[in-house]
Amino acid sequence: MHIDALRTFILVAKLLNFSAAARQLGLPRGTVSARIQELEKRLGIRLFQRSNRRVALTPEGIQFLASASQAVTLLDEAQNQLAANHEIAGPIRVGYPAATPDSGLLEKLSEFCRQYPKVSIELVLSDQVADLVEQRIDLSIRGRDPANPDLIARPLRARSLLLVASPAWLAQHQPITHWQHLPVHDPHQQASFPHQTPDIHTSDLNTSLQLCLNSMGAAVLPAVFCRPHLERGELISLPTPEPLPELPLFLIYQQRKLLPERTRRLIQTLLD
Repeated sequence: MHIDALRTFILVAKLLNFSAAARQLGLPRGTVSARIQELEKRLGIRLFQRSNRRVALTPEGIQFLASASQAVTLLDEAQNQLAANHEIAGPIRVGYPAATPDSGLLEKLSEFCRQYPKVSIELVLSDQVADLVEQRIDLSIRGRDPANPDLIARPLRARSLLLVASPAWLAQHQPITHWQHLPVHDPHQQASFPHQTPDIHTSDLNTSLQLCLNSMGAAVLPAVFCRPHLERGELISLPTPEPLPELPLFLIYQQRKLLPERTRRLIQTLLD
């Protein structure tokens, strides 16, 4: 019995929707239907009750689902064990926030590639929430938990935030006694104190930084993002009237019992 037919059956049984299963598999709906029909023909039983409005498992389909799931799991475990005994190699696609480069994470990715030279990592830069299946992303690094039962979200080290301003802007506004009257760029909306919205404002991190460097207001930005400008004296870190929260960061991947060994090891590297 073809393993692809079993995997297709399990996915359709989970979603109870042939079109949704076809989209996840990247196949035409007719191919999915044909696989199920061929499987039913081989078994000599009907696995699904179909109508124009709904799809449901038959009693025989429910019984076969348990056996099929166990068979696929055992095969996956055997293949995974075989792969673990060989070289760690192959591609990994990582969804990465375009506006928040993190030198610590990049160092870990570089260290991983030096340790496993036959692994290639492709960074898919975007600040939009990605569909991991549609975009074939193995891991995604994001600033919030997607709260999706089909995904696993593991917390990474949170990033510190700083209140910063350019020396020129600061010279014009010292001494600062009332922040509620001063413009502050807050692209992540994390400022815990009253302030004015700048005349030019955006939720984009890079643009907020540039406006701050141009003396168009102070800004609340991730410390790792500001560090080069602080070291060059282009920005100055300021005390805040109230403590700033930390900016969370999550490692997100699909809810699967068995991941490729290269992906499992990269997850562990990023979490350590």
